[in-house]
Amino acid sequence: MTMLDWAYWITQFFLALGALCAVYRVYKGPSVLDRVISVDVILIIVGSVMLVDMAYHRHTDFILFVVVTAVIGFLGAVAIARYVVVRTPESEDTVRQAEAQAAALSGGAADEPEIPAGQSPAGSAQEDESTSWFAALARSGFAPKRKNDAEHDAAAEADSAGSTSEPGIPHPRRDTSEGGSA
Repeated sequence: MTMLDWAYWITQFFLALGALCAVYRVYKGPSVLDRVISVDVILIIVGSVMLVDMAYHRHTDFILFVVVTAVIGFLGAVAIARYVVVRTPESEDTVRQAEAQAAALSGGAADEPEIPAGQSPAGSAQEDESTSWFAALARSGFAPKRKNDAEHDAAAEADSAGSTSEPGIPHPRRDTSEGGSA
């Protein structure tokens, strides 16, 4: 056996050991987040096993499977993280307040919502520490600006300064149809 053979089998052994530990964590839990991370680790290990096999046997037959495994792992973790937030009646009220503020601003930049009395900015005590950042982001009411918002704001500033749009291009805020009012 050459040194490459030893390295191959030792690497495969440790990857198998890591996969067994991750399977145990999926079984044992205790939280959904632990299970999601463990499944992500298993997908990374599967990709690593394929990469080690490709390096040892000097072929690229599994490269598509490695990429697909990585994408599935990433998208699965992101999708599950969206629903891991612990919902409490106070946090739902805060979300409703943030949505009302966002609706009142009608697409403008969202200001920081007020923190209800008796609630710390870091979140409630019932939240899982590993997802408190996500809950804080959800409560903040942050809404990224769309591409058209910047153009709309620039057009509004130009309109308020008394300038007109370029000739032949209708103004985005004016109704050019018959019977429309400016």
